[in-house]
Amino acid sequence: MKRIGIDLGGTKTEIMLTEEDPTQIIERKRVPTNQEKGYDFILNQLAGLINDYQALCKDETPVVGMGIPGSISPTTGLVRNANTQCLIGHPLKADLENLVNNTVVVENDANCFAVAEALMGAGKGYRMVFGIIMGTGMGGGVVYDGKLIRGLTGNTGEWGHATIDVNGPKWWSGVNGAMEAYLSGTGFQRMYKEHTGQAKRLQEIYQDYQNGEQAAKEVFEKFLFYFGYGMANLINAFDPDVVVIGGGVSNLPLLYNEGIEAIKPYIFNDEMVTPIVPNKMGDSGGIFGAALAAGDPGAQ
Repeated sequence: MKRIGIDLGGTKTEIMLTEEDPTQIIERKRVPTNQEKGYDFILNQLAGLINDYQALCKDETPVVGMGIPGSISPTTGLVRNANTQCLIGHPLKADLENLVNNTVVVENDANCFAVAEALMGAGKGYRMVFGIIMGTGMGGGVVYDGKLIRGLTGNTGEWGHATIDVNGPKWWSGVNGAMEAYLSGTGFQRMYKEHTGQAKRLQEIYQDYQNGEQAAKEVFEKFLFYFGYGMANLINAFDPDVVVIGGGVSNLPLLYNEGIEAIKPYIFNDEMVTPIVPNKMGDSGGIFGAALAAGDPGAQ
């Protein structure tokens, strides 16, 4: 059984054809998503990519899995909560299946990340893995005994959209003071601009912090405060065996020392023992997770 995995991102779309073992890659490529061209363009580009890769399988029908920056509503079958907003309200799964004449498992990209890290990456060997993405946006997924836990509405692990400050800014999801407004790369840069009046990228601000720049230090102190509370809430609620962090913010070394110290005061346990680790799959977590999700009978 061959697998097709697709990682549909805001700026790039990646597709991969593998043997049943997804580490045995047959073909792999990236193309621009061009989301500014709208839903129909994205749909037809995806269908063309899938059909090209299905043709490489000759008489064998591959299983197809795709990660998207959102999810499919189990009630309506429509895309919801998508950062690529032109997808929202469209029956992406059904439309795509009609064009490629095959079942397409459509999974949230953070869930794909969690599956890949649990089975192939930093979470391998742990029973309950909570994979979180701290990037442009935030998301998460829970894998238990190698199986993705989706929950009643398919939203298990969406910790970034929980409120951490009811008086905070109203975020795109409609929630006031969502953790994503503070802990994502976008949220961190928002805090810095609000504090200083300057727009800087995360890595620049971190370099300023390392150089002892006062404004950067003050913003990172605020960031660590929210990180400590947010991670403690996650750990207290799920008690995972490991938390694996992905996304651009995961590259900040302070998460794994100062960040852990910031969690300790709020843990509902005698001590902070939960491993908090960076991912091992890098940018490939999404596409490998999509390939692994392909053929999963519990998926959308």
